[in-house]
Amino acid sequence: MSSEDLKFALDIAEAMVMRIDRSSRTSESLLKVAEEVHGIIRLVRPGVAAEDIARALEKRFNVWAPREVWVLDPDKHNKWLGRRENDIEWRYWDRYKNWLLHRKGWKPATVETLSDSTNTVLSLMEDPGRPGSWLTKGLTYGQVQSGKTANYTGLVCKAVDAGYRVVIVLTGAHESLRHQTQARLDLEFLGFDTRFMRERTAGSTHIGVGNLDMKEPLLCMSMTTQNKDFNSNTLESTPVDPRRVRLLAVVKKNARILENLRLWLEGHGTKQPDGKKVITDLPLLIIDDEADYASVDTKKPRRGRTASDPDHDPTAINRSIREILGTFEKRAYVAYTATPFANIFISNDTDHPDHGDDLFPSSFIVALNPPSNYCGPETVFGLDNPAADEVREPLPVIRIVEDEAAWLPDDHTKDHEPAGRLPMSLIEAVDAFVLSTATRKARTVEYGVDPGHNTMLVHVTRYRTTQVAVARQITSHLREMDNFWGDHGAAGQRLRGRLRELWERDHVCTYDTLRERSDLSGLVGEPVDFEQVLLQIPGVLEDCVKGVKTINGLAADVLEYESSMPATVIAVGGDKLSRGLTLEGLTVSYYLRSSRTYDTLMQMGRWFGYRNGYLDVTRLYTTKSLVNSFVHVTRANRELIDLVSFLAETNKRPADVGLRILDGYEKLQVTAAAKMRSSRVISLSSAGQRPETLFMRTGRHDVAENYARLERLVEDIEDCDQLAQELRYGSTGFFRTGVPARVVTEFLDGFSASGRNLQASPSLLKQYIENQVARGELTSWTVAVTAGASPNQRLDVGDGTFRQVTRSPLDANAADQVPEGADFPVGVLVSPGHEAIGIPLAVYEQAMEATRLDFVRSGSGGRKPVRPSGRQLRRHRDAREGLLLVYPVDATQVCYPEGLAEVTRIGADGTAQRLPLVGYALSLPMSGTATSTKFRVNEIYLKELQGMAADTTDEMEDA
Repeated sequence: MSSEDLKFALDIAEAMVMRIDRSSRTSESLLKVAEEVHGIIRLVRPGVAAEDIARALEKRFNVWAPREVWVLDPDKHNKWLGRRENDIEWRYWDRYKNWLLHRKGWKPATVETLSDSTNTVLSLMEDPGRPGSWLTKGLTYGQVQSGKTANYTGLVCKAVDAGYRVVIVLTGAHESLRHQTQARLDLEFLGFDTRFMRERTAGSTHIGVGNLDMKEPLLCMSMTTQNKDFNSNTLESTPVDPRRVRLLAVVKKNARILENLRLWLEGHGTKQPDGKKVITDLPLLIIDDEADYASVDTKKPRRGRTASDPDHDPTAINRSIREILGTFEKRAYVAYTATPFANIFISNDTDHPDHGDDLFPSSFIVALNPPSNYCGPETVFGLDNPAADEVREPLPVIRIVEDEAAWLPDDHTKDHEPAGRLPMSLIEAVDAFVLSTATRKARTVEYGVDPGHNTMLVHVTRYRTTQVAVARQITSHLREMDNFWGDHGAAGQRLRGRLRELWERDHVCTYDTLRERSDLSGLVGEPVDFEQVLLQIPGVLEDCVKGVKTINGLAADVLEYESSMPATVIAVGGDKLSRGLTLEGLTVSYYLRSSRTYDTLMQMGRWFGYRNGYLDVTRLYTTKSLVNSFVHVTRANRELIDLVSFLAETNKRPADVGLRILDGYEKLQVTAAAKMRSSRVISLSSAGQRPETLFMRTGRHDVAENYARLERLVEDIEDCDQLAQELRYGSTGFFRTGVPARVVTEFLDGFSASGRNLQASPSLLKQYIENQVARGELTSWTVAVTAGASPNQRLDVGDGTFRQVTRSPLDANAADQVPEGADFPVGVLVSPGHEAIGIPLAVYEQAMEATRLDFVRSGSGGRKPVRPSGRQLRRHRDAREGLLLVYPVDATQVCYPEGLAEVTRIGADGTAQRLPLVGYALSLPMSGTATSTKFRVNEIYLKELQGMAADTTDEMEDA
């Protein structure tokens, strides 16, 4: 079988697979396609077997990605893309897609995911042909090094195809990042080398997508080049009419440059009645890369005022971005970042009379989910969260550094000169990089795989002079290694022995461990032995000596990965390596620099990303303290992503989204204090509380899943002790006592709950219970599945049949229907007296007496209490015991337009029983050992929490 024959078959097979829904692309479906293709081509390509086609398809489609999730404000948006999609000529996008598939070797499923996510973002922007004045402000965020640049490059292509005429891409504050971004867009959007525009020595003008066959050239002028940022004086020598040609500008976040750009753009505007010049007929798209950096207004308003105060002067870069937006009548601003902590704390109601709206993403928020081959923080560090649905072990690639203090103390100054030789940990890290690079080259020789670039990161200090000194030490060490390698005496033998010992002690066992993990399929390379690696080491050492680069403002070094020859680089730096800059083929990182904020720490993690075929040779050398910090930030980031997913399902607007983030760990804080000025820190503990699901999901899948959990709960507690009749206090239902805590946490684990249940989150409650069990509390539970008085619906539970519980939707008339998929909101779930279930009679009387005393002390008058308050019952309940109340709520008021088949079952008496909405409440005793969890919350979350607190009165508890 020739490779040409297989490619011929694969082209046909891929086209067929792409027509299959992603959720249905199983191994069986791929084999079926392979057999169909084999039947079609067997006469003309007899050498290709169906098994060969199937195997190739498995490799091409073994990557999957969950769909992106988003929240939007429908009142500020007109749907348009579905109506226009078939009429748009997607020339820029088609060219970029072909580049990714055929030149960069992206898998079809990955390109398909990129197309879907960019379609989502484009659809949430406005139709560039929409008349009148409009402003879209959105936020798109994903994981560090997960492909955000590819995403916004795809968005730029599609936006220009759809009719956006001016595109401005804002990069970080450093020229190195702006240069890298411009080079990427030259290659993948413009199709020509912008250096050629002003420097005739740069060579051929056509690069990247520009070399693909197109029926006619695509015309877009760049106002910036790889070597020069925006300069209005340069443009004056080449008159540009933005109405005649599409424009791109890739610009640093520099106030002077942004102001010059605004003035140049304003010069092409039309004077309005208020005297301002506005460009009225050219839709603008601003992509704000690393939008949490420099773009946020960090200036403190005057005492007693807000940022809408006419006298408030925002920070220069924030003001410039807002004023550029104000120069256009039709404009879209899309922020991109991997660390949106600062963005969600922007006040959402700032509208300055001169500078316009602040940059809060009031139109939409999109959370991008990375594909399955992404190696991110949760993969590297594992999920250190006992409440998570999935617990991963950290990758065995982390090596703890403990010998750096004498060489580079934590409190070193800018003039520090590292003392003596390199620490042994850094010597080992360099050795690991040599072995890593040699291994990849050996795989190229043995298997023909693309060797790619090879990079080592050394990030140990923020001070540039110290970085230069470190780079000098590493270069000297590598020269010594290179010299010793050619020495057949004792020095050469020691070096060879050192590398062999590291290979056998570290690389072999790490390879074997990773190879066994099914979740890392495709990320681990093919096996090679040390003798094969040994042959590559002389060339690797030679490349390493020449490849040490200091990436900072003092050095002339730049990272260039444009050459067709694989580069070998050891990048030594600080801030310039912390934001956006891509390190191609990063395998070994030596990282010692701590950070004070989540966002900076996570952005410094350049080792996250895609490591297809070489994950086994990656290593991270860092301190135990930094590992703990990364684990904490990983948890905080995961909770934020999960919360946005919950909120998306409740159809909330961005301006209504209450967001929380786990607050600081040790010396870490979420983001810079000035960026969190509108946020607050709250402490939440479940001790002595009654969390309940006041919002119940109504989606048919959620209803069925939660009912299945109820059935499993009843089955699990069937053999536990029945609760004595007198301890039920008149309640009816299904009761068991002495239930292990494990059964309760298993019921909560994976329960489908609305994200609006801020204090009743299943994952948080599960974590709280497990924490308290470890302290000897909440080890024994009473579980009550309560019965109600529904005239319509009955339910078989255990050995009995009960009426379902009735609850009316909050703020709804009796005849109102709750649409499928919307939350079913209730004012209160727990029935009067239910919190007493399981309380011994003597304790009940104590709680009753305490309730009477509370009534007398309050002096409020009114009706005397007839039963203990929920608060006093929780105070008097034994700390070792908990109460789980489960409410099967009659779902008659939920409307299912497509029928009830999935939410109905046949009962024991042969009649149809409609499945209830399952709600729960936990009555949790006070605790002397429970710790509260601190969250940093935005203004909206705080208002929601305050509103809930106002509603949770004693009257409600006993209602």
